[in-house]
Amino acid sequence: MIVTLGLLLLSGLVAGLVASRLGLPRVAAYVLAGMVFSPRLLGGVLHVSVGPWSEPLTTVALGFIAYLIGGSMTISQVRRSGPAILGATLGGSLGPILMVVATVLLISPEIPGLSVGQLALVLGVIASTTAPAATLAVLHQCRARGPVAKTLLGVVALDDAVGIVLFSLMLVAITGKEQGEAVGQAVVSVAGALLLGAVSAQLLATLGHRIRGVSLRLSLILGSILLVVGAAEALRVSSLLASMALGFGARFLARTTGDRVISPVEDLEETVFVVFFTVAGAHFEPSVFTDHTGLIAAYVGARLVGKIGGAALGTRLVGAPKTVVRWLGPGLIPQAGVAVGLALTLVHHPVFAEASTVVLNVVLATTVVNELIGPVSTRFALQRAGEVRTPRERV
Repeated sequence: MIVTLGLLLLSGLVAGLVASRLGLPRVAAYVLAGMVFSPRLLGGVLHVSVGPWSEPLTTVALGFIAYLIGGSMTISQVRRSGPAILGATLGGSLGPILMVVATVLLISPEIPGLSVGQLALVLGVIASTTAPAATLAVLHQCRARGPVAKTLLGVVALDDAVGIVLFSLMLVAITGKEQGEAVGQAVVSVAGALLLGAVSAQLLATLGHRIRGVSLRLSLILGSILLVVGAAEALRVSSLLASMALGFGARFLARTTGDRVISPVEDLEETVFVVFFTVAGAHFEPSVFTDHTGLIAAYVGARLVGKIGGAALGTRLVGAPKTVVRWLGPGLIPQAGVAVGLALTLVHHPVFAEASTVVLNVVLATTVVNELIGPVSTRFALQRAGEVRTPRERV
């Protein structure tokens, strides 16, 4: 495990440096570096594997990233961009669902254990989510500032919450579970996560105000993130939403000293990105691409059209600026941890006993594709919107 993690970090670093020299997003380079160490490629030769330890590691990394996303937003930003964020979230969530469902029904793939309609609904709901890690990584690398960047942060903070609720309702439709019980579980997951994050934020803001040393505040923040993520997992609520609420609440409650609970961890951002995306790439399975090429291509294409079209329509209806309407959609293409996490929950569900492996592998394969094209699309959108402050970064 230690050797593998060291190899992933160093190979990700080298790949990221090369990408920066070429003016490309580092996130895609991190994924490619991880793919090199997948079991079917160099990982099998060197006998290295991410193994079962990758799940808790990526969960913590996602919690850290979600904390930074929450902490990067302020009340004033939400007020200014609120309608655009809401419109883009609804359009960017419902658009890919409709497109993916229609496309899967059209091509009618055969998956054991699921009807075509059930498979279309499962993949459609999973398609609604976005990868906050990739979006934040590109914004960080580009130092992007402007209405598109601000709206992007708000959308990735909300659409995963929408995806969690829709996923719970989808399980109702497929499993025949009591509707009231499933809706109740979805509400508890979201509300419980927000409550956990809010209570923890109050404690973090109070202690952060009393501790003046930056290194000591770093320990406080990291400890708080770990505790919130662990508590959310134990309580079976969304650790992603809880971490976002922790970051947003801590900054809001700290008021004028809000940067004290955010700035100490900013230097760790890139290291977390390297770990998260190289580990994700290390799950690469070439056979999935050959066995389900048509389904993967259809999913990726339909989701791309749905995200871009849905976000454009949603922002246009709420009267967002033309720049946001035109360029927000291409920034919502990345997809990773949340989508994989939702697919993983099906593995332990008896109704999906036969189909869960296929669904999970398809989602993993499309995740690799989306994580390669998504960051490039996000950077392109930010460049065309005129919000990139460092068009060519030197390292």
